[in-house]
Amino acid sequence: MEYFITGIDTDIGKTFITKGLALAYLKAGKKVGVYKPLQSGAIKTEQGFLAPDLEAVKELSPQIKTRCSYLLEGEVSPALAARLSGIEIDIKKIKTDFKSFTKGNDITLVEGAGGILAPATDNMLCADLIKSLNLPVIIVAVPYLGRLNHTLLTVYYAKTNRIPIKGIIINKIPSNTNDLATKNFIKELTMYTDAEILGTIGEMQNYTTDEITKVFSKFVK
Repeated sequence: MEYFITGIDTDIGKTFITKGLALAYLKAGKKVGVYKPLQSGAIKTEQGFLAPDLEAVKELSPQIKTRCSYLLEGEVSPALAARLSGIEIDIKKIKTDFKSFTKGNDITLVEGAGGILAPATDNMLCADLIKSLNLPVIIVAVPYLGRLNHTLLTVYYAKTNRIPIKGIIINKIPSNTNDLATKNFIKELTMYTDAEILGTIGEMQNYTTDEITKVFSKFVK
């Protein structure tokens, strides 16, 4: 099985969701790989560039395979990062890398960059990349004011462009809040879309691998 992890925005926890799912599948006895086609904001070291999103995955377990096709500097979209660095992104290379990377995997999770309409190249959005890889999406959302709109727009665009939706994971749910938008987010969301709510994740910081596995085990069937 292969899934593309996208989000309704940047900084909503795609990497956390990706690594949590990867660890849960690994603990369930699956051979797991996490592929990052495009990593902007790459970390420069003496040995070369590193993908911070994949480094976060490796911290959980060295048994999770990882691969990145393009490491790009700058906290911007992959398209702009590549342009500023004078790098031309080749979608054929990404498709070839993806195909070879999935061999031997039971589960491959592909983490996107930003939201579904983030520019991937000068002539492709992340949505186009998802379609070129022919993958269903898992949408990561957060339940804050204004994010219902973001979530519904993401779902609408995916459906309109015939991108299969595996479902929505709602991340960063506070344990205690009086905010009306947050408290009613799921109820409101289900009124306007039939996309499946796969589950919810509370606000988590500095959790152990065992705790992450326990929280994410509900997604592994």
